[in-house]
Amino acid sequence: MAAGEGRRLRPATLVRPKALVPFCGIPLLELVASYLRNAGIEDCIVNACYQGERVYENCGRLNDAYGWKLKVSCEDKLLNSGGGLRRGMSLLTQATDFLVHNVDIVIDFDLKALIAKHQAEHNLVTVLLIPGKGPRTVSMDENGNILQFRDKENGKFTFSGVYILRRRALDYLPDDEEAPDIIKAFQTALDNGEKVAGLVANEDTFWSDIGTPHDYIRAHSEALDCPFSWHPLLRAAQTEQAQRRFELELQGVVCTGALGLGKYLNVPSGAHLHNVVLWDYTHLPSQLLYADGIYTGYDVQMPPPVDEARKPDKRIYDILGIDEASSTLEPLAKQGSGRKYCRISCNGKSWVWSAYNPKRIENSSFAAISDFLTRLGINVPKVYIHLADKCELVSQDLGQNDLHLMPENIQEDYLKLTVEQVARLHVLGARQMQLEELPLQRGFTKGLYNWERDYFRTHILEGLFNAPELWGPVAKEYNELRSRLLCEPLVPLHRDLQSANIKELDGKVYLIDFQGMRLGAAGYDLGALLFDPYQRMPHDLRQSIWSEYCRQVRLLGAIPPADEMLPIAACQRLLQCLGAYGKLWKKDGLEWYRQFIKPGLEMLVQASTETGIFPNLTAMAENLLEKVAES
Repeated sequence: MAAGEGRRLRPATLVRPKALVPFCGIPLLELVASYLRNAGIEDCIVNACYQGERVYENCGRLNDAYGWKLKVSCEDKLLNSGGGLRRGMSLLTQATDFLVHNVDIVIDFDLKALIAKHQAEHNLVTVLLIPGKGPRTVSMDENGNILQFRDKENGKFTFSGVYILRRRALDYLPDDEEAPDIIKAFQTALDNGEKVAGLVANEDTFWSDIGTPHDYIRAHSEALDCPFSWHPLLRAAQTEQAQRRFELELQGVVCTGALGLGKYLNVPSGAHLHNVVLWDYTHLPSQLLYADGIYTGYDVQMPPPVDEARKPDKRIYDILGIDEASSTLEPLAKQGSGRKYCRISCNGKSWVWSAYNPKRIENSSFAAISDFLTRLGINVPKVYIHLADKCELVSQDLGQNDLHLMPENIQEDYLKLTVEQVARLHVLGARQMQLEELPLQRGFTKGLYNWERDYFRTHILEGLFNAPELWGPVAKEYNELRSRLLCEPLVPLHRDLQSANIKELDGKVYLIDFQGMRLGAAGYDLGALLFDPYQRMPHDLRQSIWSEYCRQVRLLGAIPPADEMLPIAACQRLLQCLGAYGKLWKKDGLEWYRQFIKPGLEMLVQASTETGIFPNLTAMAENLLEKVAES
């Protein structure tokens, strides 16, 4: 079954039909045909419609190369699964039973076992089912008879996309429909007392539905560890993939995560590949991070500048299924470093489009980190599209309701929801990162803490107040502060967990702007949230939320930081954000940030006072507050 447009796999299927998309460097059609031949099936029919002439030509090449007998059932328009089977099965008039295999399914299973069950039990249909993964909508009785195919409430198994049916199963297709659904026909057969059975694969059976870019990329990682007992061609491809990865690493390319590597690649030494598939002849332009994307061959150009003139790539509208002329593009006020955000609206629906500068490595890691956080059960905006070759993303539109804009009477409830999410990041994220190679920013080290300190000294003490001498009495205290942070356990941090980066939608809180995630002390995130100059949280509320965070950490089976670490980490964070306010105002001309310098200094006074061990830091912050009052 290879006729579909592969809409879910766009933009890859805008370039070539789904059947010719490579997996582990080999086109899916070739992999499936080889797999069927290895199971003893010689007569194969391939139905083709979308870019059908290319599928037809490829079948001819495979017949010549392998001596196969691939026949092509050409469809001038899509006939759905039922119509495609009805036309395709007419090409083999003597056959009574047909094994059907969707082209976008990769599986390693003994098909002879499925054939034997079908023949021994004289079933009308015998379906291979997958346990423990996928949507799990198929329900069965204790005898292995399927009850329903689309049972969302009681389904325990997933339809694999591989099944055997007798020719007379087509009698249950409605005659008046040109493009019927074969699953509906199977359900009708069930309702008429026909025997439709399921064979459940083993829990460790390799199976992947690569219908979406995310599933397509991640399947390459899962394939690395599979022995492929029943799929010799895929086993050979797996070995070749390991060799190609090894050769890239010898050339100085950093390779992490899931990789699918084609032939004749040109990747610059110093580049970093993470969760990407590179088709044959892909040439990458520079020493950048290439993450969570599909590159469809040939020269990849650097994207256009991220400026006022930048508009969404035309493919964005094709993938969303909307008309560009009927859509509106509204710039969003919140623009990040090297990033541009706009809201795309059409027919009552909206999405957030962003373009990013890949030379800032944190921008390129957004999609990878988003996937990581989603798998941890953390609420982040869903990424619908990532055009890695153009450095563009389309994400869920969460609206404009930021945490710092909420009324005080409901703020506490949402802050508690927030720290529940943050606890998951710190505890579950720390555990999961032991198993993954995530492209994070450089973690907090002595050097990075010093950089944040000097950011404050440069842009506040010197640039804004012309008072660099005020740091002298603080220097020794700062060394103690930094040492305390460096002795804390390392966990993945949001890194910019201020209230403006927390959104509310339908009673849930979502974290945004997490691309700067790195390893550091847990208190840093809580200091950013609870000593936020945008919000100026009262002491009692701050302590209540901190207690809730500690409770959530314990519920997850971990030990929270000592209470003293909250104000200590907050001092470090406030030095960083005050430095940023000073730079953005005085150097970048963004007057809006001026208003946060006074509350930032007030927060620094509170945090340093609460530590009880940094009197000189407190005195410096109070001195600066006096200067603000005088100016």
